[in-house]
Amino acid sequence: MAGVLLCLALVAGCQSYRDGKSRTVGELTDDSAIQLKVKTQLMADKNVNGFRLNVEVKRGVVSLHGRVESEEMRLRALEITGAVKGVASVEDRLEVVPPQEPES
Repeated sequence: MAGVLLCLALVAGCQSYRDGKSRTVGELTDDSAIQLKVKTQLMADKNVNGFRLNVEVKRGVVSLHGRVESEEMRLRALEITGAVKGVASVEDRLEVVPPQEPES
């Protein structure tokens, strides 16, 4: 009986958002999986320094925070993120900061 109740609780956790304020266990799990996929893809791309980017996910909406060295890197990070399954939309909070040239 306890196993049946646990299964029902898990299935209920995967239902759609109800009140817009709280997230179910299933929704939190989905967001965590999306975050992991996005971060992994960003780190795997040789043109994007994914280690320096912060990825936050809430209800499938991904917010990218951090600094990138060029507009091309910013666009590539947004492209990679938008292509991940489960991403509803992407909020661009990236800042383009070109690397400083060393003084001689």
